[in-house]
Amino acid sequence: MAQTTVHSRPLITNGFIVETAAIIDLVVRDMPSPSDVKAERERLGGFWSVHWVGGKLYHLRLSAGGPNVDGQQLSAPASQYGWLLRSRLDEVVGLALPKYRPIRVRPFTFLAQRTELIGPAADAARVDHPLIGQFSVIPRFVLSAKTFEPVDGQSKLGVFINVDMQFDISAPLNELQSANVDLGGLHVVRRQPEPGKRRLVGRILRVDGDVTLLSEGTEGPSIGTDSIKLEGSKESVARCLTTILGLNRYRALMSALDDEQASYLLGPDFDEVVSKLGALLSKTKLPIALGHDATIGDRIVLANSDTAQTVYVAPPVDYVFDRTGAQSNAFAWPGLSQFGPFDRTTFANKSPRLLVVFPTSTQGKVEAFLRAFRDGLGSNYRGFAKGFRDIFGLVNLEFVMCPVQVHISDRSGSEAAYRSAIEARLSAGEDVQGAIVVLFEEHSHLKGLQNPYLRTKALLLTLGIPTQEVRMPTVTQIAGSLQYTLQNFAVSVYAKLNGTPWTVNQDKAISDELVVGMGFAEFSGSRFEDRQRFVGITTVFSGDGTYLLGNVSKECTYADYPKMVRESMLSVLRELKTRNNWRSGDTVRVIFHAHRPLKRIDVGNIVFTCVREIGAEQNLQMAFVTVSHDHPFIIMDRAEKGERIKRDSNIMKGEFAPIRGTIARIGRSTRLLATNSHKLIKRANSPLPAPLLISLHPDSTFKDVDYIAEQALKFTSLSWRSTLPARTPVTIFYSERIAELLGRLKDVPDFSTTALSVKLKWSRWFL
Repeated sequence: MAQTTVHSRPLITNGFIVETAAIIDLVVRDMPSPSDVKAERERLGGFWSVHWVGGKLYHLRLSAGGPNVDGQQLSAPASQYGWLLRSRLDEVVGLALPKYRPIRVRPFTFLAQRTELIGPAADAARVDHPLIGQFSVIPRFVLSAKTFEPVDGQSKLGVFINVDMQFDISAPLNELQSANVDLGGLHVVRRQPEPGKRRLVGRILRVDGDVTLLSEGTEGPSIGTDSIKLEGSKESVARCLTTILGLNRYRALMSALDDEQASYLLGPDFDEVVSKLGALLSKTKLPIALGHDATIGDRIVLANSDTAQTVYVAPPVDYVFDRTGAQSNAFAWPGLSQFGPFDRTTFANKSPRLLVVFPTSTQGKVEAFLRAFRDGLGSNYRGFAKGFRDIFGLVNLEFVMCPVQVHISDRSGSEAAYRSAIEARLSAGEDVQGAIVVLFEEHSHLKGLQNPYLRTKALLLTLGIPTQEVRMPTVTQIAGSLQYTLQNFAVSVYAKLNGTPWTVNQDKAISDELVVGMGFAEFSGSRFEDRQRFVGITTVFSGDGTYLLGNVSKECTYADYPKMVRESMLSVLRELKTRNNWRSGDTVRVIFHAHRPLKRIDVGNIVFTCVREIGAEQNLQMAFVTVSHDHPFIIMDRAEKGERIKRDSNIMKGEFAPIRGTIARIGRSTRLLATNSHKLIKRANSPLPAPLLISLHPDSTFKDVDYIAEQALKFTSLSWRSTLPARTPVTIFYSERIAELLGRLKDVPDFSTTALSVKLKWSRWFL
């Protein structure tokens, strides 16, 4: 593992210690099937709390009398059964807040009672409309019971507090329709929840007076209009309010709402909210079992001691621009400008040809943009002085111009015009390696199959041509802003041409190291279909971050997903074994990153079996790592005062955000990793960033969790979509991007993913 720097400052979490009795009494009996738990829970209700794990049912007595339970009676240290106490705490933590009615019981979730944020935001923005009072944003609080182990042998129980926002739209659908809101395609929910029925009702086809027709739903093709309302999603709120208020007033309202939300989400404000709620929770004893109560204690602080290191800061990530590692820089663009790209001596196509698709009326502005991109902006603009051709060591860069006869007002026919122009240009036999598609801003937001970028991307990808979108407001930026936009644009284009702009340093002590990102896309196209279809997504990198290949599997059902993972992984590993020339006796390390493995499918053991099969002659080190944003843990550094939003401003950003690279132990095989800090936070009102949760699969044979966390940090610096680090490692980020794009492209007629796993296997087409 790389040498580390000890973090001398403690980290405050959003959690509180839960103090319980040292010894608990319980009864354990065999119950092979979890399907039997519900009936047993009902039989024992009020007298016993039950929890099923691994074929056994665990019982905690709650009150005297009632049914007896046969099984093994145990008196055991509470620390050995933290997961059981955690489950019970989830059930009872709400008793400390009797005035709040939960909107969800586990984890206990409730809304603020006297706080609504749209109203004061509208007043501050001086925005008014008869319907504005029927939109609401209310702070939502979530209490999650979790076990944690900051030091070996010191497993503890805590309750962690999170705050987010709940959006609601109570406006009648008929009134929204009268205000010219396009309700088609939006989801609706019941105004009054009904026991045993889903709250989500369906998706609007059209509102016809007292009846709303649904394009899909849970209860047939129509429903009474008065019984439903729009789902309080950000998409619904944005569509309604942009129509009702107009774009400028909507933006003013959202800016004011941002200010209102900041009083709950910024570092110091969030810290204060957590403290107040913790003080309220501490006033009530929580019944865990008969004769055993729990109390909410002190704030959980992660800090180092003389005997144990819980928190440290990983070394800064260096961007590497040659195979020896000698040419490196702490920042991506200065390193590129100084050294050129990592693969400048081996990049295959030194004179690429790019198809440029653009509206005819914009030709002059587009040509000026292309000149700036190819040749640079000159010495007065150091951010992009030399241009794409010189910085990336190309001999030539040729643009194949493809004008499109289309106007801003032509919305319904714009995508057809783009496709016709591309087909005509390419049918002449033009050989291009990539494409730049220029759009009017108004066309870039068109929905579904009307969107010209979606249709052109599908067409070009099917032909094996990666594309880069650019909108006219970007094309016409002033040079002072354009220089920084062109940095990101250039890096993305080079990566899509199969180039490697930079890598990171790696462990040289082993023969080969692979980092494999695993993800999936759900292809149901609906929230109402039971039969989901999945596509497996695999991205493979060498240990230094060099992108090796991507693989998109065929569609499969949930039941077939394990088989698909196995077949896809065996294919990828066979190719890599041959390509990287694994020899008998070589030490090969394979680290898998997954964001959210499918429930009840142990992907870790599937891929471990594949590695053992392909690498039977090698000394294997394997790790399966879940890298997740979906967890309740927040860490704060109260000594971090942030950074001025501008040089001459007194407004700070990033207060309490731990420095990038901060790693905190939260369990034996889990770490919290801070990837965002005050230097990367862009807005004063950006919420306190949440860390990544790094979790190691128990069957991993490579168990250095700190090495894995540091490697995940390095891989956040490998996003060639930008010169700045991503929030997540590219193994996860790329899989998410591919899943997002495939989800949008799947409904495009004649789109095929075949080229993605053949001609575009080595291209970052998804950036």
